[in-house]
Amino acid sequence: MLVGVVLACIPACSFRTADKVSCVDDTQCVTAFGAGAVCRADGFCEGGTAVNPDANTSSNEPWTFVSFPDFLNADIGDVSALTSAVNSTNAAHEAAIAKVLDALAAEHPDFVMVAGDLVNGHWYLDASGVQVFGPVSTRAQKAAAIDKAADLYYTQWKKRFEDRGLPVYAAVGDHDVGDNNWEANTDKAYLVADYKEAWARHFTVDDNGNALFENRPEGTPYEHTAYAVRHKNVLIVTVDVFRQDSPTQTIDSKTGSVRTEVAGEQLAWLDSVLAGAASDPEIDHVIVQGHVPVLVPVRQQNSSGMTMPGAETSAFWQTLQRNHADLYFAGEVHDMSTNNVGGVEQVVHGGIMGYAPSVNYLVGHVYPDRVELELKRAELVYPADTTRLWQAGSNRPRADYAIGPGGFTSAGTLVLDKSSGSTQYLNRTGYFIPLATSSEGLAVHLPFDEAAGSSVVVNHGTTGPANNGTVTGATFVAGKLGNAVSIDNLDRIAAGAAPLVGPVQRTTSVWINTGPGPGTGNGIRTIFTFGANMQNGTKWDVDIDELGKFELGISGARTDATSTVSLANSQWHHLAIVANANATIGTVTMYLDGEPYAFTTTMATTPINTKAGNLIIGHSANSLNFQQYNGLVDDLAIWGEPLTAAQIRALASFANESTLNYDAGELEVMFEGLRDKQDVQISGRLWRYQASGLTGTPGRVVVSGSDYSVNLDNGAGFVSP
Repeated sequence: MLVGVVLACIPACSFRTADKVSCVDDTQCVTAFGAGAVCRADGFCEGGTAVNPDANTSSNEPWTFVSFPDFLNADIGDVSALTSAVNSTNAAHEAAIAKVLDALAAEHPDFVMVAGDLVNGHWYLDASGVQVFGPVSTRAQKAAAIDKAADLYYTQWKKRFEDRGLPVYAAVGDHDVGDNNWEANTDKAYLVADYKEAWARHFTVDDNGNALFENRPEGTPYEHTAYAVRHKNVLIVTVDVFRQDSPTQTIDSKTGSVRTEVAGEQLAWLDSVLAGAASDPEIDHVIVQGHVPVLVPVRQQNSSGMTMPGAETSAFWQTLQRNHADLYFAGEVHDMSTNNVGGVEQVVHGGIMGYAPSVNYLVGHVYPDRVELELKRAELVYPADTTRLWQAGSNRPRADYAIGPGGFTSAGTLVLDKSSGSTQYLNRTGYFIPLATSSEGLAVHLPFDEAAGSSVVVNHGTTGPANNGTVTGATFVAGKLGNAVSIDNLDRIAAGAAPLVGPVQRTTSVWINTGPGPGTGNGIRTIFTFGANMQNGTKWDVDIDELGKFELGISGARTDATSTVSLANSQWHHLAIVANANATIGTVTMYLDGEPYAFTTTMATTPINTKAGNLIIGHSANSLNFQQYNGLVDDLAIWGEPLTAAQIRALASFANESTLNYDAGELEVMFEGLRDKQDVQISGRLWRYQASGLTGTPGRVVVSGSDYSVNLDNGAGFVSP
């Protein structure tokens, strides 16, 4: 019997018995089922005063689950019994893993879902030539190495959960089948079946070769990598999104002999299972998990970014939608994004440890009429040492890292509510605000007004906690508007995922004071960035160059200011950039201290197409501490709209007016009043909207004694009092 996998309610029972719950000792069984419960030799509970096989558990009492795709996405295990030359674990990794799993255990979940990429899986390779799993010269040797590595890593992977009494429902990921891509007629293509068989041996098949899950697509290539299980009032369906018809046949131009989809017999089985659930009165909710996202765009970090072709038009998504599935959980991209099409909510989450800047998981609290979801996120802290931990292949995690001092904090909430008789998705916050709409208005506003010693900066923009920032090294000092952050070597603030993705319109605004640096020869310094350094136009780096001039870099293209004036003069300066939708780098408008800033570029036609990535203050999107900034940063703001020249001038003018000192958030109140043609109140001061007749330089606040006015739009604007 497989330890660590719960055989709860297969296929359609309404009770939870002791002998269907895994354990490692009697204490766990007594806690769950009362006095007299024991842990049998096969790793499952038996007996107990609280066991009632006739009791229906679809009650009003809530219960909890956790979802954590891409855990660990690395081969972390002790290989010392096989070799003394290398090892693929150490104290730092084990401590970080323990801290994460202890956090999961503290949620008191009935089970944990892991939608693929449990391991790194490059086991057909021997990059260091140490033959830990034997020689890998022939296909047969590679298959043997896969079996040996799977037995070692999956056994240790499961034990970490078993030691904490955490049952697991796992899905197969691309790293569990060797990692993409799988060119036809190669050894790697032929080894897909070996990988899947090795995975199934540890998660869906017992020691005698018997299937652990009754409800599965029997007689298909997916009968041991896809399954459905009823737990209390929820149906959980796990799908294998890695279709391979033949290792000799190319079915996808990118991924070769494997295509990321659910099709054919597996799709027919899924349709039948979901249709049955829709008509079962004892099933209140349906959750499906698969490794790759379907709906796009999605945020990503340290990922190849595979998704399902066809997105919401794919046969898979149409099947979920037609049968009224509630939730689809996916991983692969190691970051958080949500979207909803046809009443099905996709939650992409989870994270790779030892590679990415952050890691996250999802908690669900289940009631008969609702599911309350919360995403939790922790920063990963890496030392300056970039030594890598040994793996069979060359794709290796950092040898040393730790969970950030703040641990896991809330990154967003959502309620799936059915109390009215129809499904509603309510109270979205943080990362549960869909990526497609999260950029409207002032998406990100980081005033940096936290007190000295703060480890978190709060986002006051519309994306909320999704763009809160975790402070590494940076300190808080007096700034342009309240406090600011001082950034030096190795300092940064990681502020969540990019709030703007694709060729969308935008405005970015920030105050800086570089002191007397950077100066000639110190290279480009990135104040802040979002996106990913992948190909032309995919990032948004706001920089100061080696001569102290203001620049924009978008990956593959860069502006070059025509001004000869250096901003490295120990003064505060306001920098803003505006781009319309589908802009190129040559069509952006740059502003210095509220006035247009001229530039040239040799790549003027490079399109701006920001990829899903991270928002970082202190270095470039390229990598940790690349183009490290040195100086002060204050009042960072990102709008999902192109502000006018008058509005940009107002950002500088109102901040420079000592009797007002308005920051971007306060000016956004005025901008909203302008759009709505309404009076506004800012910091206790009433500003009356005036439709016409205002004079003066557009955007520049005019002060006359105790009277203020500002022309923001061809004579329209505000006066106070």
